[in-house]
Amino acid sequence: MPSKSLGETLLRGAARITAPLAQHDLARRGARGDEDASRLDERRGKPGLPRPVGTLIWFHVKDLKGALNLVGIIGQCRSEMPEISYLVTTQDQIQDFVFALRMPEGVLHQYAPFDKPAAVERFLDHWMPDICVWVDDVLMPVMNSEVSTRNIPAILANVADVDQANPQFRWLPSIGKPVLRSFNQVLVSDEVALKQVKHFGADATVMGILCEEALALPHDEKRRSRLAKQLDGRPVWLAAKISSEEIDLILEAHRTALRHTHRLMLIIVPADPEETDRIAEGCKTIGLHFKHSSDLDDLPPRTDVIIAKGFDGLGLWYQMAAVCFLGGSLVERGGHPPLEAANLGSAIMHGPHVDNYADIYLRLRDAGAAIEVASVSSLVEAVTELVIPDRAAEMAHAGWMVSSEGADATDALVEAIWDHLPMGAPL
Repeated sequence: MPSKSLGETLLRGAARITAPLAQHDLARRGARGDEDASRLDERRGKPGLPRPVGTLIWFHVKDLKGALNLVGIIGQCRSEMPEISYLVTTQDQIQDFVFALRMPEGVLHQYAPFDKPAAVERFLDHWMPDICVWVDDVLMPVMNSEVSTRNIPAILANVADVDQANPQFRWLPSIGKPVLRSFNQVLVSDEVALKQVKHFGADATVMGILCEEALALPHDEKRRSRLAKQLDGRPVWLAAKISSEEIDLILEAHRTALRHTHRLMLIIVPADPEETDRIAEGCKTIGLHFKHSSDLDDLPPRTDVIIAKGFDGLGLWYQMAAVCFLGGSLVERGGHPPLEAANLGSAIMHGPHVDNYADIYLRLRDAGAAIEVASVSSLVEAVTELVIPDRAAEMAHAGWMVSSEGADATDALVEAIWDHLPMGAPL
């Protein structure tokens, strides 16, 4: 068991003395709405959820953005070892519904406890993580020291400016050095951060910068090749995860776009699989010829619309379409995740209502990979422009660049997790 330095001993003593002040401050923050008043006990280290059975990987991040940067990492880990459970703690208050919507299913969230001995001990006694992955520049000396004392493997990752984030280390280097050295591995974002960490006497490796990612959707390559031959070079656009209120708008947009683009094909995937019959009726009403995706052995040349049921084939449809419109965004539904489309080379259109994924859509728009439309007429204009191969390819490449920004960093961190996860951890 590692021995504590004088600096760490003094720090823990000071933390115990100031614990009552922290309790008082917590009550005030809860009253002001700066903390979730229903979850204040989590700050005291008292769990709000039971610990899952088996191996538990614990990630600590600063805020919601930091949590969402873990999506690709957890997804990749889960694809390799689905039995493992995941806990994410945040320092800042988050929007619970956004966390639940965008994180992989089943990932647990708790607020980080005070960096006070009693709270830290309660937290670790309950959760007993098999590994700690600290993805935040701001360190918690009491917590980090206790993790090391308990021989829990720990990784410090995505470090950008540990010096600025921990100003107390400048005048208490006897605390900063052992805290940084307590991690089994340190992964930094760039060479500048590498120099900072080495200044504290700790070894580190450059990993790059984490970004939110989406795992590539599966697709059937034989089916893609067969369908491509049937389409024979026809321009194709996709309307994915379309809400009930958007169905008629999408069909009208396609009928209008057909007047401008010869042989244009629409693939439409409703958000509710039970809406396929309604889409078929809508096609009949306005004179569009359609086929269901389950019946594509014969695709007549006059087919205007392919109606797909369910999301299992989305990987195929994103690859078939030069451009896609992501639904739930012309109406106030909050939109759907765009990175899975960008990851498979589809230029992206969306409506104005993308609050649930606003940060990602902004990244895509800034990169020139997405276009916002607000009406049927603007959607028609965008479809007509984007089905031109060169324009769609330019946007698709920009989208792929955004979707793969954090890939190297994700791979590096996943590899580090497997390297340090105890082999004897029960699954």
